[in-house]
Amino acid sequence: MIVPLYTLLITAVGEYVENYLQEQKLILFSDSVPDDIAMYCAVHQGSELTAELSPGQIMKINEVIYRVTAVGSVATANLKQLGHVTLNFDGAITAELPGTVHLCGESPQYIQTGDRISFYQNLN
Repeated sequence: MIVPLYTLLITAVGEYVENYLQEQKLILFSDSVPDDIAMYCAVHQGSELTAELSPGQIMKINEVIYRVTAVGSVATANLKQLGHVTLNFDGAITAELPGTVHLCGESPQYIQTGDRISFYQNLN
């Protein structure tokens, strides 16, 4: 069995999440999200992050697979401490912002309560 590095369950979806998905972005934040930004985030309950995020790893949203192409300098720390990271579905090989994880693949059209997102070292 392949053990994920991190798994989260979406518990709430802010009213502006769909707008960001149209821009190929998804903002994740744990359920400790400040009220003034919750409307922009997919709120989640997550597990403990067991390794640094790095290019070449795999992320799954439900059963859809994405390859990590770049990781910002504080993305791992933010995910570990705050449950916060911005996913950018643009395939960039250099991180645009320090808290961003870039992925290869089309962004989902929607995110809903009950969706699962997991990071893996690989799926082999």
